[in-house]
Amino acid sequence: MTSRTPWLQELFDIPPSECRTLLESLVVAEFERELMTGEEDVLPLQVSCFEIGPTSLGVVETRRRLEQETGRPLDSTFLFNHPAVGDLVEFLTTEVAPELFSAAAPGPKAQQDAEVSTKNLVNDVLKELHQWPKRPRPAPMPC
Repeated sequence: MTSRTPWLQELFDIPPSECRTLLESLVVAEFERELMTGEEDVLPLQVSCFEIGPTSLGVVETRRRLEQETGRPLDSTFLFNHPAVGDLVEFLTTEVAPELFSAAAPGPKAQQDAEVSTKNLVNDVLKELHQWPKRPRPAPMPC
């Protein structure tokens, strides 16, 4: 077993429900460091990091720092194929440290089950509404 880096230890020390938020803030901080932005600047999570400033070299440097912070290797092509910070956070939760996030977020099967359950609930409500007794309309008044 590999030793835990300070980042991983911090993630292991908090409740699972807070892990993703903390990981996101740590990743955003690394990109903000590369971009030399202040706290008042908001880094969009779903925009390509190449659209907001860093060069290819800057992205490679950020990847290197993230590898050091997580203690886990990161596929160098991933950031170039999925350059949004949100994509990187998702990748880290599912591929790099899944043991931290398995209890924090439902997996694909649980999400599918929830969607089916929601659809079934909506269908049941609509059926009941369709069968709801309708008030009889008053007879038309003669002209």
